[in-house]
Amino acid sequence: MSLSTIGSSQKSSHNCLITISISPRQTTLMETYLLKSTAAITHFLLLIGSLICCAQESWIIVSDTNAPKARTLHSTVWTGNRMIVWGGGSGNVPFFKTGGTYDSITNTWGPISVQGAPEARSFHTTVWTGNQMIVWGGYSGKQTLNTGGTYDPITNTWSPISVQGAPEARSFHTTVWTGNQMIVWGGYSGKQTLNTGGTYDPITNTWSPISVQGAPVARGASTIVWTGDRMIVWGGHNTPSSPLKSGGIYDPETDTWESMANHNRLEPRSNHTAVWTGDRMIVWGGHNTASPALSSGGIYTYND
Repeated sequence: MSLSTIGSSQKSSHNCLITISISPRQTTLMETYLLKSTAAITHFLLLIGSLICCAQESWIIVSDTNAPKARTLHSTVWTGNRMIVWGGGSGNVPFFKTGGTYDSITNTWGPISVQGAPEARSFHTTVWTGNQMIVWGGYSGKQTLNTGGTYDPITNTWSPISVQGAPEARSFHTTVWTGNQMIVWGGYSGKQTLNTGGTYDPITNTWSPISVQGAPVARGASTIVWTGDRMIVWGGHNTPSSPLKSGGIYDPETDTWESMANHNRLEPRSNHTAVWTGDRMIVWGGHNTASPALSSGGIYTYND
């Protein structure tokens, strides 16, 4: 490489011009360096992109260290930072009164106390209140239940739920949390399906009955959603051979029911699922007497 400086003959001028001449060999070396640098940068960007992609869409296996015993027909709730698993069975009686708490950030399990826990059961329901889990109803393996308990994951303690004024014992029922109370409705008593229920206040540990005037026909295995001020019940079966495509809307403030429209093309069903989107209910799946499983559904819009 040669370097030459051309300066002005005038002393008052400080400007200068610097020129650099590069040999062909040096040009080749620089081009090779630039190509390698570009390839490295491209590889780095592709790596970052793949990591972002994997972060957005990936699976992690849940640890089985200290996990609860294998089970089915159990219940789960999300607390905001942990999942709580409780009850259920391994396919045989007796059922479990045990469970565990799972932290998805650390991928670790913690135990749940059995001291003061409700009777072992399956086909029960649970709701999360914001600071505790409420377990209610279900089947013990010998009889349907109208008992339950509240669990505090902070203190790892159980408190019993009053049975005074509680709804009739049942399984295959539905429950929903309104923000200040749990609503229980429908289900199977062990002898017949029900169209009764009750509201439970965990602060006062008291029950209040739900009106049956205008209530939907008795059913089990239905779905229930909370709109923010109403409970919507839909589907289920009156008997296993008579699935339903009807429902009702319940207002706990006035303890009143109102009917809801049906759709002729929506098949009756039970053991389906339903969610509330904020302004609509989406129903999907389930089964009926004509089909062991359904891949259809419907959207119900409720206008208050």
